[in-house]
Amino acid sequence: MNVAILGAGSWASALSVVLSENDHNISIYHYNDTLKNQKKYKYLKNIKVPKNVVFKSNFDDISFNDMMLIALPTQFISKTLNKIDINKKTLVVNCSKGFNVENDDRLSLMITKQLNLSMDNFVVLSGPSHAEEVSKKIPTAIVSSSYSEKKSILVQKTLSNKYFRVYTNSDVIGVEIGGACKNIIAIAAGICIGLGYGDNTVSALLSRGLQEIIRLGKKIGAEQQTFYGLSGLGDLSVTIFSKFSRNREFGVKIGKGIELEKAKKQIKMTIEGINATQIVYNLSNKHKINMPIVNEVYSILFNQKEPKLAINELMARKLTNELI
Repeated sequence: MNVAILGAGSWASALSVVLSENDHNISIYHYNDTLKNQKKYKYLKNIKVPKNVVFKSNFDDISFNDMMLIALPTQFISKTLNKIDINKKTLVVNCSKGFNVENDDRLSLMITKQLNLSMDNFVVLSGPSHAEEVSKKIPTAIVSSSYSEKKSILVQKTLSNKYFRVYTNSDVIGVEIGGACKNIIAIAAGICIGLGYGDNTVSALLSRGLQEIIRLGKKIGAEQQTFYGLSGLGDLSVTIFSKFSRNREFGVKIGKGIELEKAKKQIKMTIEGINATQIVYNLSNKHKINMPIVNEVYSILFNQKEPKLAINELMARKLTNELI
């Protein structure tokens, strides 16, 4: 199979490693023409580029691919899609997590509309999958979600191998919401770590943050069970606890008192949770959803609220039943 990947970051690179091992032909499309002769991946340490992976900066032949994976920072997806013309038979797989920053929509709605694509020819790939571990062939399990069972199974078979296991799931909304919102809770966890709080605090944030994500997901049509799976609890856990999580590390810097713009520069990669915080904050107000952790992260990032004060106010809220 001929597979195109939009983006050349760590996740795009890791996916190309998986696909190359499965004997597919992979073209990584990227704006930087200097990448075409590289022997090792830029964002994956000491991982050689396989012979069946090529880098391209010209999008003219992208329509000849059987499958196209989108692995770009969310703010660049729309602009990049404007440059391409795909074959309507090409299966489009979104591997990016977040929201459309222009109107707070889910990415599936933006991508299918922009490409004039049927939802039955669109798949979401999500789950706990740090690129650094995938590239080292550490066992990983993720989810392929589509309204078309046939297409989700096709992606499952295309990517699965002895160390990369793909499950199918028909709840596209739930899979997308889980992947987009977990970064907000990871920032909150990082802030607590930066403040010097321990495992008790972080575990409480994970549990209560998951409930906030479920409230939002159910409000817009997701299935609650999805959030206890790989694209929900699984992805949330790895993003909160892993040293590879840029959102968590960003939160740690904020908790230590580093100014937002300086913290972003120190991370050197896109912090998807920043835009997600603003969007989910807006959605929670619009739909009148109780999301206190999201509200406090928003106040810290956008209203310069003191992180310790935010945590104290979370703890001092009116006592209630856990299941409400």
